[in-house]
Amino acid sequence: MKKILLLILIVTISSCKTEKKQESENKIIEIENTELIEIYENDQNDRMTDNINWYEVNKRDSLRRVRVHQLLDSGKVKTGKDLKNAAMVFQHGNDSTDYGLAVILMKKAIKKDTTINKWLFAAATDRYLLSKNEPQIYGTQYQKMGEEPWKLGEIDTTKISDIERFEYGVETLAEQRLKVKEMNSENHGHEH
Repeated sequence: MKKILLLILIVTISSCKTEKKQESENKIIEIENTELIEIYENDQNDRMTDNINWYEVNKRDSLRRVRVHQLLDSGKVKTGKDLKNAAMVFQHGNDSTDYGLAVILMKKAIKKDTTINKWLFAAATDRYLLSKNEPQIYGTQYQKMGEEPWKLGEIDTTKISDIERFEYGVETLAEQRLKVKEMNSENHGHEH
């Protein structure tokens, strides 16, 4: 009886070690796509300068979207950060298709990596809704037409609570109203 129990114990331990070895062999360390990091950094750098030539930036944005589509299609967008970087490129797109893709990519990024900053999900969602002539829900999109003052884009304040806004790195409704006032007082001061 002792020999049978010992044999069972040895077989069990041996199979556990084999399973753990297979698990660790199956875990592939995903490394961020360096090309996608560069694309993201170029996207951001285009927006950091004074006197932005939007015609040129829009051309580069278009080329970036084409390349990111190629990376997505070839399975080279793997990590949460890759997905976030790709989402930002589409956040700077031209239409609801681009913005919708940014939302999808951010959902995947957050699911894959819970430490990802969720603000881009909120911003992409708002931009997507506004592009479809629907009110935004988080309050990330501000608008300015010509000489008119800045304003918060149309918003449905009943869909998202300030607690949810906070969870996504978005200002509360009161903070958004204050931000609009500050944006307009800064612009007014620069005009003189």
